Amino acid sequence: MNSETRTCQNCKNQFTIEPEDFNFYEKIKVPPPTWCPECRALRRFLWRNDKTFYRRKDRKTGRDFLAMFAPDAPIEVMERDEWWSDSWDALAYAKEYDWGKPLFTQVQDLIRAVPWASRAVVNLVRSDYCMNANDLKDCYLVFAGSYIENSAYSFNLRQSKECFDTAYGGGNEISYEGFFNYSCFKAFFSSHCRDSHDILFCFDCNGCTSCLGCVGLRNKSYCIFNRQYSKEEYQKEVSRYDIGSYASLMRLQLEAVNFRLKHPVKFFRGIHNAGVSGEYIYYSKNVKDSYLVYEGENLRYCQNLYDGNAKDSYDHFRWGKNSELVYESAVCGIDISNLQFCYDCWPACSSLAYSLSCHSSSNLFGCIGLRNKQYCILNKQYTKEEYEKLVPKIIEHMNTMPYVDKQGRVYKYGEFFPPELSPFAYNETIAQEYFPLAKEQALAKGYRWKDPETKDYKITKEPADLPDHIKDVDESILKETIGCAHQGTCDHQCTTAFKLIPQELQFYQKMNLPLPRLCPNCRHYERLAQRNPLKLWHRTCTCKGEKSENGVYQNTIAHFHKDQPCPNEFETSYAPDRKEIIYCEQCYNSEVV
Repeated sequence: MNSETRTCQNCKNQFTIEPEDFNFYEKIKVPPPTWCPECRALRRFLWRNDKTFYRRKDRKTGRDFLAMFAPDAPIEVMERDEWWSDSWDALAYAKEYDWGKPLFTQVQDLIRAVPWASRAVVNLVRSDYCMNANDLKDCYLVFAGSYIENSAYSFNLRQSKECFDTAYGGGNEISYEGFFNYSCFKAFFSSHCRDSHDILFCFDCNGCTSCLGCVGLRNKSYCIFNRQYSKEEYQKEVSRYDIGSYASLMRLQLEAVNFRLKHPVKFFRGIHNAGVSGEYIYYSKNVKDSYLVYEGENLRYCQNLYDGNAKDSYDHFRWGKNSELVYESAVCGIDISNLQFCYDCWPACSSLAYSLSCHSSSNLFGCIGLRNKQYCILNKQYTKEEYEKLVPKIIEHMNTMPYVDKQGRVYKYGEFFPPELSPFAYNETIAQEYFPLAKEQALAKGYRWKDPETKDYKITKEPADLPDHIKDVDESILKETIGCAHQGTCDHQCTTAFKLIPQELQFYQKMNLPLPRLCPNCRHYERLAQRNPLKLWHRTCTCKGEKSENGVYQNTIAHFHKDQPCPNEFETSYAPDRKEIIYCEQCYNSEVV
């Protein structure tokens, strides 16, 4: 079978379907997609609310509870513990299949009728204000994390302690403004570092100790901006950088960013791979056009499969963990197989299609909220024989009577859920993080938008009036409502003001760090700006012999291509207009390994 170029039904851009793609679609018996990979990813992301939550009232008791669904979301919401109890049965909402309506119209009715669990949390101890997390202790505003203690304002962390304003990574302890660090201790304002401790403003450093502003070092100690010092000299020089002062810290940050741009970065972040393309891929084989995958095999167009052993899947977003034959699904994992067009289905699920929040079940089609069930359609129980006879008829019906959304996009069998069926507004989901839109743009594309709630508070301390140095801050600051420096003018879902919590202030004082000037949401988006996009560009290595293409970096040794330009080409998530010096793996390893 040959490659085919098709036009995306959503963005109208062309995309290519390769022979191996057709083989996969034939293997799981689905038609080729009509949306391009990027639009398919966006469509799945519209079902993931990572960090926006609200207060809702229980309809029966009137008791308040936290939920990831807004009070005006067009669904019924049940407090998480009750949802998981035996006090109700999703089969009670069963519907007979209506051959006079498109499937997605009937699924939408079920989405609005069956209760949804308020939050996805497990085993939280004194960590009420967290979401999409498990096994947290004494945490505050920690999202998408597991096994974390004494931390706040952090996202997508694993097995970490005392981490504040930190995103991605694992095995860290005492971290502040960290990004994609692993097994680091006392790492501040550092990113993409491993097995290092006592580092500040370091980038891509492994096995390093007591370093400041360094880039691309391996197993070094007592270095400042890649210059070697003795222990005594290092301590003397570092003391001149008064990081307890906000003004001094900002000057140091700018210096570190400029220094980083003078050194090459590898075109791709990942280790121990074979035949992969994308970004943040580790210990994987034959993983293409994917992002943040750990121990994956035979995957394409997948994102955030970080829990290991995901294989033989396409367009699978988030989780994984022993998953196979998954297609166009989101937030599914733990011993799952043969899932198509599903959301939040786990664990031990198999042979599911068009199902939402179903658990430990098999052979479901168009179901919501079922547990330990099999052979159900629209939450109605069938025999095995009835189910196997009816499903092919429904698939045929989806093709003869497809759902058409408000934008005129047609949804036959093989399409993921239409965006308008999602219980979340566009800017409540991670779609806004990866594909940011203004309100007018989102509405024009047919997406819902959630305007921020009116806040009833008075700012008592402007950011310009905060003490410059942490030594001049006492506990009275905990009573202040601090204005965010962005003042709501950014596209970061700015809360315009924020308050400090006691454990946060204690951390700043203990670590000699100044108070932040931005609200937690704006700080979150500032960190995410370090994350490369979900897109690849074909580029050539910018090593031109003895120097980088821009003449900024002088190679330390001769490379395989000697004094000639490097001939290596690659796919990279660094766009051609980026300022970074992008080296192929051979040239990069020559310089930093």
